[in-house]
Amino acid sequence: MKLAQSHSSLKGGTLILAWILLWLGLVQAGGLKNVIPDNQKPLAKIFPPSADERANPGQGKFVIFTREPVGKGWDFIAAAWECIPSRPDLAITKRVEFCHSSWNATALQDVTVADGSHGLYPRYVKLQVDSGDRDFHTNLYDIDYRSWDVKTLWQGHRFRAFGTIRDRIFCHSSDGWVTINAHTGKLGQPPAFIPLTVAGNFWIVKKSQSDESVWSYDPKNREFVAEFKAIKRPDFGFAWSRLSTDGKSRAWIKATAPEDWRGGSLMGELILQRANTKQDILIPVELQAYAGSGVPVIPDRVELKFSAKGNVLLRVGNVDKRGQDRLWSIGVLTGKIHSESTMPLSYVVEERDFFDGVPLPEYLQKEIRGFDHFGRGGLAPAFLLHLGILKEKPQYPDCHVAVSPSGRHIFYKAKKGPLAGVFIYGDLLNKKAKRFQAPDMFKRPIAMDIIWVDAH
Repeated sequence: MKLAQSHSSLKGGTLILAWILLWLGLVQAGGLKNVIPDNQKPLAKIFPPSADERANPGQGKFVIFTREPVGKGWDFIAAAWECIPSRPDLAITKRVEFCHSSWNATALQDVTVADGSHGLYPRYVKLQVDSGDRDFHTNLYDIDYRSWDVKTLWQGHRFRAFGTIRDRIFCHSSDGWVTINAHTGKLGQPPAFIPLTVAGNFWIVKKSQSDESVWSYDPKNREFVAEFKAIKRPDFGFAWSRLSTDGKSRAWIKATAPEDWRGGSLMGELILQRANTKQDILIPVELQAYAGSGVPVIPDRVELKFSAKGNVLLRVGNVDKRGQDRLWSIGVLTGKIHSESTMPLSYVVEERDFFDGVPLPEYLQKEIRGFDHFGRGGLAPAFLLHLGILKEKPQYPDCHVAVSPSGRHIFYKAKKGPLAGVFIYGDLLNKKAKRFQAPDMFKRPIAMDIIWVDAH
């Protein structure tokens, strides 16, 4: 029996080895070989519009950033196309070929910005470009979307936007922190602090790399508000924080999970930090959580917030034997602690006026349900469902979507099915939609990112 098992294992291993050798042969033959050139120029071609093809000042358009296959093997070129909804006589047209890359270009201030500047200043665009085995560098461009004049502002290994204060875009690069003048494109001096995260209307920052404290910073008035002791996040667990509306108090809920933990009960801490008070308030709390994939710990029904009456409130579900929640309250001014069992909250779907920061029309209240994981882009399929253009709810991987910062304009591209050959534009204010024929390049699934720009 043991001999038979060994023979079977050897046979299986031989088959695996054969497949590996076949795959290596394809790579060597050029079938899967990466043929993207090294040290290429940041721009390949520009296809500027003629005078009568330009959008008028103030006319908006959707720009489609693509990664298109070219030649043989693993070779792609990053490009940009435009669609002007107010000019249905104009086809969707390619305007820029940046360079060969395994990625498509994206707006500098995309969904990864920490503050509410997502979608601002779309003239600044970044593109990751292959620079070696499993490595890349980043090109930063400044694009005039009327003339399609494109300038290369920066090249290096890393570049990402953190957020915006007035007309300065704070960015972290391989050279450290830099700022961009949002109106001129000029790269400025490093900021006087190190941004860490954003909490409400405040930034959480460090005054220097060696500083052991963090500060709440008011971007509107450009001033430091309160100093807090840095809280160490657990290596295996989770940590959340909330900042009071005045920026002077910070509350935490955190928990460390044992190495053999696979879900269930966890012991954690509720922490309250207050300005001008060196001693933090710490309360041990029990909570329930799940073991996540990628995220080690996912808390179950945990809510942390500051109340309008000046208290820190922590609600934890599923810890009471009778099925009740546990509610902790700490007075910010008094430090007084109160804990009690309470009936679980009933989770009901409430009508909302905004969806991911943009106005939500009343007529889309029903259709928008179930699209939260799309982010702002969920307005696009919700609108097309309302008009009856879509017959059933699409899943996130089924389509490409975009929404203007105002929430009025949407763009939708199905990856498969009867609508795969068109892009659909929608005006949520006038409840109208237009279809634009997709160029042949778009009639098969390709990587793309879509943004709205106003051509000034």
